[in-house]
Amino acid sequence: MWKWISKKKLKEKKHKCPCCGYITIADDQGFPCFGDICPVCFWEIDSLSGPDEPSDSNHGLTLFQAQQNYQAFGACDKKSLKFVRAPKPEELSTINN
Repeated sequence: MWKWISKKKLKEKKHKCPCCGYITIADDQGFPCFGDICPVCFWEIDSLSGPDEPSDSNHGLTLFQAQQNYQAFGACDKKSLKFVRAPKPEELSTINN
C-alpha cells in the first residue's frame, strides 16, 4: 500500500548520497527514498546492492564509476553536469559521519 508523504516530512530527515557523500537524499520511513536524485552529483537512488553492479537507474553506471566521475569532474556522469549544483552548508555539516 502506498503512503503519501508531505514535502515537509521529506525535508525533515536526509540521508547521505552514496555517490558524492553529501546529505541530500530524502527519507522514506527511515530509508533513502528510491528514485530520489541527488542535486549535487545527480545519482539516482535505486536498489543497488553493490558498488560494482551496473545501475539501471543510472544508465548502467556502477556506483564505483560514478564516485570516480564525481571526484574527477563533479557529477556522476558528464551528461549530468548541467543539472548539478554545489552542496549547501547544511549538506556539508555531517559529510564525515
